Amino acid sequence: MPIDAHCHTGSFEPLFRGSHDIEDLLAAWDSAGVSQGVISNVMSGEMTLANDLALKACRRHPGKVAAYIYLDPTDLPAALRELDRCAEHPEFKGVKLHPSEDAWFPYLDHYFPLFRRIGQLDLAVLMHSGTYPHSGPLACAAAARHFPDIPFILGHFGLADYSWECFPAGEMSDNVHVDTTANPMVRVLSEWIEKFGAERMLWGSDFPFYDVSYEAAKIGYLACSPAERDLIAGGNAARILKL
Repeated sequence: MPIDAHCHTGSFEPLFRGSHDIEDLLAAWDSAGVSQGVISNVMSGEMTLANDLALKACRRHPGKVAAYIYLDPTDLPAALRELDRCAEHPEFKGVKLHPSEDAWFPYLDHYFPLFRRIGQLDLAVLMHSGTYPHSGPLACAAAARHFPDIPFILGHFGLADYSWECFPAGEMSDNVHVDTTANPMVRVLSEWIEKFGAERMLWGSDFPFYDVSYEAAKIGYLACSPAERDLIAGGNAARILKL
């Protein structure tokens, strides 16, 4: 059964009307046959609130819901404090970074103390990729190559426009992984598997921006073996995020 390695809860006004809470996500998971997943709340300027809400959802559904620690390193001291605060809770399995939303460049060494601390805590990084100018795959990989012990997951496989940039990013550092969320180009996803292997790809839904069942259907169209498909659907997430 799939593990959703990239999804969100909360309010997304004005993009979507209403709130999309954890119960809505769980209903979508059940409909698509998803076993569990890792959520994040991206709330610029509200790191503590975002993470407290994620932790609350995890505690309401233990063993079903885990979370990423959302950090905005434009206030680096605050991000470091928030990282240490949240890392005390085992429900948090990784760190969510959104350079585009929060307007920062991940390759600048100003932010390296944050990555260094993430590595010390043995956490993975899920980073939004595919949005100019802050979140290009190569910009993310330029940071990843300095921290080879941290698994970096390029969310959305660079989206459609930057998908091909994921390939040189993957060559730059073998700790660069990708996820399938929101990327419709199954053929290009399959080329990644052919070049780098299935071990460096994770599946996710990007709920509520995309339908969970629609995203899950993509797994069946990837050009790979059943064993590789199982890794992508959930095996890699279980290993990398220690689920």
